[in-house]
Amino acid sequence: MVLGERADSKVLFSRDKKCVVEACFETPKAEFEPFFSKYDLDYEIHTVVRREINKAGKSRAFVNDTPVNLSQLKELADHLIDIHSQHQTLLIRRNDFQLAVVDSFAKSAKIKLEYQKEYDQLLATRNTLEELEKKNAKARAELDYNQFQANELQSANLEQADLGSMEAELVLLNNAESLKELAIKFSSGFSGEGAVLMELSELKNVADKLSDISPEFSTLTERLSSAVIELKDIAEEVESKTVQLEFDPVRIETLSEQLNELNGLLYKHNKTAVSDLIQLRTELECSLDYVDDLHSKIDSVKMDLNVAEQRVQHVGSQLSMAREGAIVNLQKGIEILLSQLSMTDARIRFNLEKAQQPTRSGLDNIELLVSLNIGSEFQSIDRSASGGELSRIMLALKTILSEGAGLQTIVFDEIDTGVSGEIANQVADLMGRISQKMQVITITHLPQLAAKGRQHYKVFKESKDDGTNTKIVPLNRDERLVEIAEMLSGKNPSEAAVQNARELLN
Repeated sequence: MVLGERADSKVLFSRDKKCVVEACFETPKAEFEPFFSKYDLDYEIHTVVRREINKAGKSRAFVNDTPVNLSQLKELADHLIDIHSQHQTLLIRRNDFQLAVVDSFAKSAKIKLEYQKEYDQLLATRNTLEELEKKNAKARAELDYNQFQANELQSANLEQADLGSMEAELVLLNNAESLKELAIKFSSGFSGEGAVLMELSELKNVADKLSDISPEFSTLTERLSSAVIELKDIAEEVESKTVQLEFDPVRIETLSEQLNELNGLLYKHNKTAVSDLIQLRTELECSLDYVDDLHSKIDSVKMDLNVAEQRVQHVGSQLSMAREGAIVNLQKGIEILLSQLSMTDARIRFNLEKAQQPTRSGLDNIELLVSLNIGSEFQSIDRSASGGELSRIMLALKTILSEGAGLQTIVFDEIDTGVSGEIANQVADLMGRISQKMQVITITHLPQLAAKGRQHYKVFKESKDDGTNTKIVPLNRDERLVEIAEMLSGKNPSEAAVQNARELLN
């Protein structure tokens, strides 16, 4: 947890309290100051890493009391410590782990990181192309229909279409004959024998005589004059509006067709105004332009994809060359260590082949083959190695990798599964060799391993009414003697077991 692995409230001993995990590491300046400078962290020779988890499962991480995110914490941890748990031995059968072993030995971390960036870019470009092609397929499926609708709206000449004016004109044309008859009748009522204007003229003469006699009637004369003028204007306007009006069947048919077309478009598209149709036409034209833009984008992304594929092949080839150059020495180093672990006849082969398709691990497939006995054929490690042999092969791998990685600490959690007797002594000797270059912490049930350590801690559980606690205590020389004797023969060890433990410690 303190090295950046996932954590939640399930790990809490007391669900109502905050959990704090803290570790202190020695961080030599030459090796670690660049990391601290990179993330603007306070450098200390003794670096304290802290992880806090609240009762809701939320966690925070700190390096020398400065908050960091988990990716930064993991990056630091990769240079501090390696923890090998028991189940990790099964990883040795996996292709990606075997490639990681070769890459670590080849010291190709930089080129592998560059390759993975190029590969991620390749995947991102492929995803972009797939999305564009899906959009293009959908747009193409609608293209013909959208084109038809756009053409239909474009031919309707919508900008010049005025429904109100067109409908009013059509009403006039359809009623042209009736309007002319009414206009003639209207005009005849204003002029001629006994018409309105004739009667008003006679009345105006009478009004003029009245005003001559008395000025009080002069306003009446003026009002009658205004009425005559207004009525003359009305008669002239009726005549002007109807004099040019003729029944025009061609114009009527044209207007009817235009109105039918516009009303049909409004009904078809569920619109209420011509302006709505204009907006729809604009949207359809944009969708047609979008299809053309998609074609251009697809062509551009295809070019990007070609470049990305070339980059993956180029950088991947460099990674493959680094692997090929490291395999021979890696195989020799593993075989030497296996010989020290009583696997004298064991032979190791990393079979590197070009993969059909690039993966995030590179351009290669790899298979770890072993021949454990003289004359036996090389076989896949998962078919030919026992549990104890797998443990020793993994220990040999870890030994080589840890020596080249520059780690401060390595933890072996029951890596000795399946071994005993003299082989256990040899495993312990190999761990002793590793401990000359880094701190080695080993969790074991084998007395041979426990006796070889420079410091012995006992881990045990203690049960009380309020629950069970796991504890760890350092052992002095006498306590250590008893513990190893108990590992040899159980509780209340015999004198022979104690003597055997003393010999192991000596």
